[in-house]
Amino acid sequence: MRFTKLLLVGLVVLASAVCTSAPSAQTKPNLTGKWAGTWAYQQASLGSGQIEMTLTQKGSKATGNMVVTGAPVDRSGAVTMILNGNDVYLVYPTGITGYLKVSGDEMKGQLDGMNPGNVVLKRQK
Repeated sequence: MRFTKLLLVGLVVLASAVCTSAPSAQTKPNLTGKWAGTWAYQQASLGSGQIEMTLTQKGSKATGNMVVTGAPVDRSGAVTMILNGNDVYLVYPTGITGYLKVSGDEMKGQLDGMNPGNVVLKRQK
């Protein structure tokens, strides 16, 4: 009887240790593909427009081309995105940087700058 209790306690402890130390099966976002959406300055009177991107991801880096309309200054061209979990850091050679969060087929976040803006992108299927 004592052996059975010890065996049962041992199995419970072992099962608990396995459950708490097992890696999560979280899938990493894949940014490869076409994305389209909108951007708007936080100060609405400054403007808004559309964004289209085509990205190819390798590891934690995605590169591609971005076309931005409605901007007072042309911001279209090459784009690089660094992925860390669901967080995306946008590095854009013509002056746009920002932080986005990926959730499924959507990216939302903020563009940095003198006049920050919000962006919402959806994967095009």
